[in-house]
Amino acid sequence: MRRVYQRAPEALRRLAPPRPLALLLLVVVATGLVWSLTVPSFQAPDETAHFAYVQSLAENFELSGLPNRMGLSTDEGIAQSDIGALRGAFYPVPSPPDWSRADWHAYQALERSRARPPASDGSGFTSATGNPPLYYLVASAPYLIDHGGTVFGRLWAIRLMGVLLLALTALAAWLLAGEVVGRRRIAQLACAAVAALLPMATFISTAVTPDGMLMTTWTFALWLGARVINRRLPAIDSMVLCAVTAAAVLTKATSYALVGPVLLALLLGWLRRPGSERRAAALRAFPGLVILGVPVLLWVTLAPSLGGVSITHISTSVSHPFGIRDFLGYVWQFYLPRLPFMHPFTQTPQLGVYAIWVRELTGIFGWLDVYLPDWLYQLGAVSAGALSIGLIAVLVRVRSRRVLALLAFFALTVLALLVLLHVAGYSALISGGGAFLQGRYLLPAVGLLGLAVGVVLSRLPVRARPLACGGLVTALLAWQVISLVAIVEAYYL
Repeated sequence: MRRVYQRAPEALRRLAPPRPLALLLLVVVATGLVWSLTVPSFQAPDETAHFAYVQSLAENFELSGLPNRMGLSTDEGIAQSDIGALRGAFYPVPSPPDWSRADWHAYQALERSRARPPASDGSGFTSATGNPPLYYLVASAPYLIDHGGTVFGRLWAIRLMGVLLLALTALAAWLLAGEVVGRRRIAQLACAAVAALLPMATFISTAVTPDGMLMTTWTFALWLGARVINRRLPAIDSMVLCAVTAAAVLTKATSYALVGPVLLALLLGWLRRPGSERRAAALRAFPGLVILGVPVLLWVTLAPSLGGVSITHISTSVSHPFGIRDFLGYVWQFYLPRLPFMHPFTQTPQLGVYAIWVRELTGIFGWLDVYLPDWLYQLGAVSAGALSIGLIAVLVRVRSRRVLALLAFFALTVLALLVLLHVAGYSALISGGGAFLQGRYLLPAVGLLGLAVGVVLSRLPVRARPLACGGLVTALLAWQVISLVAIVEAYYL
């Protein structure tokens, strides 16, 4: 095998991925396939609504949310009813979905009959109404590949696309670490492994939901933003960065939080150029801003007239005014105990940072009703604390202007995402809409979590790094197994 590799043309050898990356991608794809087959149909958050949106575009080329139409097509409604999908979504243990062979044969007979239920009578309002259409347009391709099959076959075809997105997220995280710390394979492997083998990332990516594409586009945007800063605003990189950011915004409204950090990356890359080159660099960067602005502005302008959809899920109908003081108190109570003079905001019995960010990112699956053992959540909290301490110890020693510019870009990305999510969460509370935040909403920044792990690991003694990286990957795979066991116990036993 080594001789064949040595005889290969130099160009082909350059195209071949590094062995650690190639092996990791194989593991990621294999793990993603297992998740796509193990999680029952429609047992991921809002998967029913997201599939209906894909079906609306694929069958009718219409956005979800049309008036006087059913939210779910007859085709999808019968498939869900046949297995008790919605019943199992909320009560998987006492009332699991029905997987009997008799029901499956009855469903197949109905699909083969002349009275095959129509798939084009949906397109009405669902919880996915208001989302931009890019993910659903892309997902229409695998849907149409199995167009003559059953609902379950088409849903799994879309899930397979999610496996590809998961592999691309791993690749983007590898590139991100390489851009920040250089070609240090152990740090790159750690970053990519965390981004793609975190069980919640695998679960979300292999479900029918735009959040999987959101992770991929954000991770590529983080890598490209770092390239723009490091390489002082090259024209091609700036245009690709803006295109990826536009794709992220057209995937989900959460990505409005990415626009500010990307503009900062462009500015920092421009400022790192010599004064004599800045005017020409600004002119070359202008097409990128057009690439970013035009599709986003078109969607913002056209969306309200296309089926009456909204731009974002952040509520504007509130029963109490949006007060800055109360909002700051709400954010304080999410991370720290309430002070006596603060208005109480009941989100969870525990601090939100633990109950939502830590526990749900550690792993609460299904429709937030499939749990892991309590000790694993506690271990997740301890690990997050240890990572934070290690990262701070590394960052306080940073003096390089280039690295400080990268830190500003990454910090603004995290801050903008948190601010947008907390504004949405506060708006939902004061409007009577209940709890809004979920741990999976932080997954767009999963590349930065992987980068933090890779940076800390790269500062360990040289001899300890391979062992630490091997332990990390082993722990992630063990975490995957525990999570899959929880899925099987909840739905199949």
